[in-house]
Amino acid sequence: MDVEKYLQERARMVEEEIDRWFPREVKPEVLARASRHLLEAGGKRLRPCLVLTSCEAVGGRVGDAIEAAAALELLHNFTLIHDDIMDRDEFRRNVKTVHVLWGEPVAIIAGDALFAKVFEALAANAKRLKLPAERAVELFDTISKASFEICQGQALDMLFEGRKDITEAEYLSMIGSKTGALLEASSKIGALLGDGGPKQVKALAEYGRLVGVAFQIRDD
Repeated sequence: MDVEKYLQERARMVEEEIDRWFPREVKPEVLARASRHLLEAGGKRLRPCLVLTSCEAVGGRVGDAIEAAAALELLHNFTLIHDDIMDRDEFRRNVKTVHVLWGEPVAIIAGDALFAKVFEALAANAKRLKLPAERAVELFDTISKASFEICQGQALDMLFEGRKDITEAEYLSMIGSKTGALLEASSKIGALLGDGGPKQVKALAEYGRLVGVAFQIRDD
């Protein structure tokens, strides 16, 4: 298998799905431009690709999880917009950040708009597949808990800025929440939508978290 080609094909599918859930025609225009700014600036699309790959890994089809894949990328970009505000970052992906271009109020609303679309896309995915109620509940429980854990990780990151005595355990806890939680949710949701068994879902969820932690360590 040509892994690079495989990932490029799935990234292209995700791009098309993102356009469906957050089109350029969203009104007012400033909301569309601000919300789509970082999406259009590129990115690795790691999280949505992990959703699709995990779905396939348990015997599902790539199309079974396409709305969820887009949702995870929207959620990721929501966190980036808000992180940039808190960190006062002026550039992301080699372009000016959203709050620099449109101001903090518009940036906050743009992030919130992306977050709202996450749940709409997931609901559409569950409805299209006619997911059993128990599995649909687990789907939304996963994304909700991951979203809260990301907030915990970001809070720790901010608290750690003024300290010089951060332990290894504290650091791993922080990145496990801030980065690991979203990749864990990505792989778990893919497995859920691919109709994976409990052991498969658990194993892929753990894999996603470990990938996230490794990714953040390497990035740092």
